Amino acid sequence: MRLFHARRVNLKVLRHCLRMTVLKYPTDHMKKLIMQNSQISVQLLALKYYFRGVVQMKLYSRFFFLIIISILSIFMIINPQETVNAASSGFQLWLSVVVPALLPFFIVADLLLAMGMANFLGVLLEPVMRPLFRLPGCSSLVVVMGFTSGFPVGAILSRKLYDQKMLSADETERLVSFTNNSSPLFILGAVGVGMFTSPVLGYLLAASHYLSNLLLGILWRFRAKDKPASKNKSPRGFRQAYQALLEANQKNPHSPGKMLGDAIKNSLNNILAIAGFIIIFSVITRMFAVWGIIKYLAILFMKIFSFLNLPYTVVYGMGMGMFEITIGSSTIAMAPQGALIHKLLAVSAIMAFSGFSIIAQVMSIVTGIPVRMSFYLLSRFIQMCLSVSICWIAYKVFVVPIQSIHSLSIPLYKILYSFNAWHFSLNCLLLGLLVIVVMILSSILLTDQ
Repeated sequence: MRLFHARRVNLKVLRHCLRMTVLKYPTDHMKKLIMQNSQISVQLLALKYYFRGVVQMKLYSRFFFLIIISILSIFMIINPQETVNAASSGFQLWLSVVVPALLPFFIVADLLLAMGMANFLGVLLEPVMRPLFRLPGCSSLVVVMGFTSGFPVGAILSRKLYDQKMLSADETERLVSFTNNSSPLFILGAVGVGMFTSPVLGYLLAASHYLSNLLLGILWRFRAKDKPASKNKSPRGFRQAYQALLEANQKNPHSPGKMLGDAIKNSLNNILAIAGFIIIFSVITRMFAVWGIIKYLAILFMKIFSFLNLPYTVVYGMGMGMFEITIGSSTIAMAPQGALIHKLLAVSAIMAFSGFSIIAQVMSIVTGIPVRMSFYLLSRFIQMCLSVSICWIAYKVFVVPIQSIHSLSIPLYKILYSFNAWHFSLNCLLLGLLVIVVMILSSILLTDQ
């Protein structure tokens, strides 16, 4: 706290220090310290008003949240049947898609971190991650797991690495912004095969989604506050990585059985929290649809995207997708109007945005660490632009020449059960491990050069 007694400090530095220290000290204590300092300079005085604005914004956000919860309570009392149907739909989605897609990854990722795999990869994959993303090598585990599993694995692993002081605040913020993706199980299975009845369209949407997020991570490397780690010129190989792995295991005295039990408990807590988010946002989305709010939102979108000539049914699905991507994607895919390219672009956009349900999940996980919601939302809008552009180009290059797309004609009631979810999820986990092996081999080649 000595930094607040300095008389001449740059305002930007003070704002950064405020973000870092406000997480460790109670708000009232921080405010009292700033208000009672009679010898503050002009910069500290400006910081005082800046801090007042932060406190007011928090009060406004809580007041807005109270209004939403009050309106939701009224809806649940007036429309109990709609509430039950929406909650049942959200629970079915969680049980049939989210649990098999995320639970194995949660358990494996927790075990890998507990056994020091992040330290091992941190030494070995530094030559790959630093030039590409300007991130430490340990973040490679977050990238691989985030891209092969789905929301919100990237946020959970980033939080754990930050708590272990393996990532800085800036690195954590950038890592969270591009490692939270829709799972391959959802894109290829539920959306591609289940909703569009075409594996080809599932691969197209997956390519645009993952490639846009990778480009986002590369784009954010240019705003990295830390310089590239040119100082780490010491030899890096299996010996150094193995030594880091041994040191990490020596600091963890727990037995394998204890670590497995803790991993399962933590994973179940996370998966149950996700169930709560999905169910509550399913009810909120149904409330907005019943009361006509989605309709007015769709009209607004039609005016904004009038140059694309999107039909009302597709834009209505985009409004639903702003809150929950599964409901929005299904609404768009089943829309009676609109060309196929319009539907693909709309689904690609809402998957990149991820919906307020996913955003709330991610923000709840990273609360208490310096990850700004404004930065995360900016990342989502940038990814939307990149994903839509890639999807349009890929459609023109690969889909249009085919002329016709094979359809599986799956009934609507089988959308969430049209594939073996557990088998697909385990294959994705195996793919993630293979990607890590390829990255290790690439790192060895770069180190030898």
